Amino acid sequence: MTQHLIPILFSMFTVSVFSQTNDGFTSLFNGKDLTDWTMLPGKAPAFKVVDGVVETRPRNGSDLFTVGRFGNFIFRFEYLLSKVGNSGVLIRCDPDNPWGTGVEVQLLAPWTPYRDDLHCTGSVYGHVAVTNRPDETTGIWHQMEIKCDRKRITVSVDGKLTTVADAGTVAGLKEKHLAGAIGFQSNHSKEGEFARFRNIKIRNLDAEPEYVKAGFYDDDAQVRTLACAAAVALGTPMIDPLARMMDEDNVMARRGAKQALFDIVAKATAPQTPPADKKAVARSLKTSMKAKPSEITAVYLKWLLAMIQSAER
Repeated sequence: MTQHLIPILFSMFTVSVFSQTNDGFTSLFNGKDLTDWTMLPGKAPAFKVVDGVVETRPRNGSDLFTVGRFGNFIFRFEYLLSKVGNSGVLIRCDPDNPWGTGVEVQLLAPWTPYRDDLHCTGSVYGHVAVTNRPDETTGIWHQMEIKCDRKRITVSVDGKLTTVADAGTVAGLKEKHLAGAIGFQSNHSKEGEFARFRNIKIRNLDAEPEYVKAGFYDDDAQVRTLACAAAVALGTPMIDPLARMMDEDNVMARRGAKQALFDIVAKATAPQTPPADKKAVARSLKTSMKAKPSEITAVYLKWLLAMIQSAER
């Protein structure tokens, strides 16, 4: 599974965005159309923009997915369900097999009495029950926040923690992807019912160097591998933190940092890499060398610098 996630992480940071706020959140919806979202071919489109709001009304059509892929993130949005509305949020999934690769956070009107805490709004559907059942009033706007932090998933509704899931201990979650698309499920209620979404935004934790760096120290090998891939995707901003990590006592972190540095430089030496990007990597390596690393680290950085300088010629 990890091998399939690495190219996904490499592509995470090429996603188009509309605006970013001071709190690190970026809008995923421009209020006009479904740019940077996609529906699956071969199925009836189930989503459209109505009066500046994303709406799903056609029954059992194509679900809606982000073009970008995300691993660790905080996803916030507002939703409104009709009287018997039934939808959901798909996270870390492959759109071609969303429930096999990812999980659904449920969005459901309280019209079906058999919908227990394992299947109500805020639950990780069929896997982890809510511990604090949220307000399920229909016809009004609610806010949901889904945080994917390594193998920990938390769901909050209207500012109150609803669900906590550990993908490392819940049997049904252990084989799920740790990176993928985010999606909204099409209307799964009867004809005429609907779900609406607005203020859709994300804070991509894998775009934050300090967060990525912390993953190198995790006890879980899969988390460390994904942190390494995220560091390579970030590139230049990670060079100095990784160089410093090579002089630390943590053997796992040192090994991961060494590999990530090599991969960053190897990626930068590719013929299609813009010359400005090559120069940025070289400058960052030189800066790290001036920080007086250990002799072993200095030799390694010098070797990497020679690689990138050769590619610049």
